[in-house]
Amino acid sequence: MGNKAKILIIDDQEGIRQLLAETCLMLGYEVKTAANGQEAYDLVCQEDFQVAFVDMKMSGINGYETMKLIREKRKGLKGVFMTGYDEPDHELKSEMIVLIKPFNLEKVKEVLEKLLK
Repeated sequence: MGNKAKILIIDDQEGIRQLLAETCLMLGYEVKTAANGQEAYDLVCQEDFQVAFVDMKMSGINGYETMKLIREKRKGLKGVFMTGYDEPDHELKSEMIVLIKPFNLEKVKEVLEKLLK
């Protein structure tokens, strides 16, 4: 595929970060991961990402705040909220895709193709 779009994965659970990173790498994307909002912000200050997968329920800065923070640096960044709960009712919901955990390779591929077309 060789898309070379850059994907940022932000989740405080290492297993989720690794699984999603491996999936995105298999699909041909460049991937960086962050364990929290501060790490994500630091990466966004250094690199230009096209899509961010953001866990909604993280300790410290939650997913909503993280997305608002990193979008201040990268206005065109497309976001995907990840949650193990029902769909969120939040102001950013209308401009974000929501993935309900657990999700599979096909769903990740479908979301990325939709965002990057």
